[in-house]
Amino acid sequence: MNSHTITHRQLFFLVIQTQIGVGVLSLPYTLFSKAKIDGWISLFMAGIFIQFSVLAIWKLCDRFPKQTIYEILPKIMGKKLGYVFNAIYTIHFSFISILILIMYNSIVGKWILFETPHWVIIFIMAAVGYYVITSSPREIVRFFVLVTPLLIILFILILYAYTDVHLLYLFPVGHTGILTIIKSSADAVVALLGFDAALVFLAYSNASAARNIKVISFASFCITILYGFIVFTTYIFFNPKEIIIVPEPVLYMLKAFSFSIIERTDLIFLSVWIISVATSFVCYLFIAAKGVQTLFGLKEHQKGAPYIAIFCAVIAIIPDDKLEVMTWNKYITMTSVFLSAVFPIVLLVIAVLRKKQEKGAATS
Repeated sequence: MNSHTITHRQLFFLVIQTQIGVGVLSLPYTLFSKAKIDGWISLFMAGIFIQFSVLAIWKLCDRFPKQTIYEILPKIMGKKLGYVFNAIYTIHFSFISILILIMYNSIVGKWILFETPHWVIIFIMAAVGYYVITSSPREIVRFFVLVTPLLIILFILILYAYTDVHLLYLFPVGHTGILTIIKSSADAVVALLGFDAALVFLAYSNASAARNIKVISFASFCITILYGFIVFTTYIFFNPKEIIIVPEPVLYMLKAFSFSIIERTDLIFLSVWIISVATSFVCYLFIAAKGVQTLFGLKEHQKGAPYIAIFCAVIAIIPDDKLEVMTWNKYITMTSVFLSAVFPIVLLVIAVLRKKQEKGAATS
């Protein structure tokens, strides 16, 4: 385990890169379709809820130091039931990986590679994911740290929109009602997924428990602010009648910009965005491979890596039209909210009630 440990700073960049994924492009439209112009409020409410999930994940892992969710589940729920839930979580993280591939293929096929067969786009990303997860956790996270500065480019490109914005588009604030705003926050929770990577990667952190929770919470807070900035910007750039007809408002907004040396700003954005999608995909693929390792008693996660990568790629090819993509997105969204955001809280309550705790763990 020592050769695989990561620092608290690396853990921060891991959560950052895992949380930023495909959702950033369509989130403004998704929230607007339900909460209208109050969608940005739903996002921040989701960010607050996620902090409770982060706290539960941290406390759960703190009760079982240096152990992943796959090792923790049998100790809380018993060997047989723990094996069942290990299988459920392995499938869960596999399907998040599949959803990332599906949405990635949808965007790239629509905006960049119009004539390229979809299976080629998907298998190239799956091959990249397989290659990266054959490395150790430390090497994977080092790659995440290396590419994080590229996010500054995304921020600068979106910041340029403030040359032509209209704050009046946001009013009246709260007119859709508090219940609608709360219901819409579920979609934002899915877009902010990535904090659940802590269920596995906290086992590799060599930092103290107090430092770990600060790092994960701050990382989730930073991404909530970044997503909030993106959603807020699109809402004051497009008027309400426009935004409802543009499924990827961020790209349509950037496409409207042009400079003397850059004609297609949206393609520059997508070039950087693809790297963020890759890091998110790699993280979830690694977690799924760890699940396969546990289920089949393999010595190393690398032995299960090719099978999980091929499985994800093959399944991701199945959705063939926009309606099927939306259906897959809907069902995976529902399970993701429960297994990644809600169930860790349930697990912590069970662990506390049953007094399940590893020897040497903190008692506070």
